[in-house]
Amino acid sequence: MRVLAINVRSGGIRSKLDDLLARVHSHGPDICVFSEYRDTPTGERIRSAARGWGHKHQAFTAGERGNGVLVSSIVPFEAVYNPAGLPPAAYPGAMIECVFPDWHLIGCYLPGQDRKRPHLSYLIRFAQAMNERGLPAMAIGDLNSGRNETDIEANAGKARLADSFSTAQLYEMLERHWTEAWLARHPDRLEYSWYPHMGVPQRRNGWRLDKAFLSPALLPRLRDAFYDHGFRLDALSDHSALIVDLDG
Repeated sequence: MRVLAINVRSGGIRSKLDDLLARVHSHGPDICVFSEYRDTPTGERIRSAARGWGHKHQAFTAGERGNGVLVSSIVPFEAVYNPAGLPPAAYPGAMIECVFPDWHLIGCYLPGQDRKRPHLSYLIRFAQAMNERGLPAMAIGDLNSGRNETDIEANAGKARLADSFSTAQLYEMLERHWTEAWLARHPDRLEYSWYPHMGVPQRRNGWRLDKAFLSPALLPRLRDAFYDHGFRLDALSDHSALIVDLDG
């Protein structure tokens, strides 16, 4: 089973959308998580294309400035909107929980800076609950958080940090309960999934924001996790896509 996550940038760049969707389809995903999704005519183009791939099961949220999350799948699922129970002012559309027949997935587009604190806190509680029940589960998408030392290119290899995530401590707590898929497969590699500008990246200005976390019950099924930086280098988005392959 293949899960692909891509930030489509502000609802999708209309002039680039067909190329972005073709690149998504070329990976043959069984499940897609589109962040910065918007319920607009451009959003309907994304949903229609996904239905053409066999992704007949879909659910989406409305979120910050209209940005939210769309999950499309070839497998039926039950959608849980605003699983954290956040009030309207706290960006409740930043997460959507998808309950599949034998596992759970949370599609994410977490807001910037400290605004993501309640979302990360919920993911920690959710991880604990899934672990206690021994259930396979994943949280995937644009988490807008990470490790200060390695997930910010300007900090890599330096004793003194040039920049930092305000939520790094919460992110560290999430790592205590679940395993980050890409890091598990590439512990000695440095890659970055977002740069301030699309196309050829600025030097040492990257951030690794797009992540997938797996519960202990799902981790043995992890085959691979990798980025497709072509989405960003070809200016289809300002993010790279994250692809996670699972057995079963």
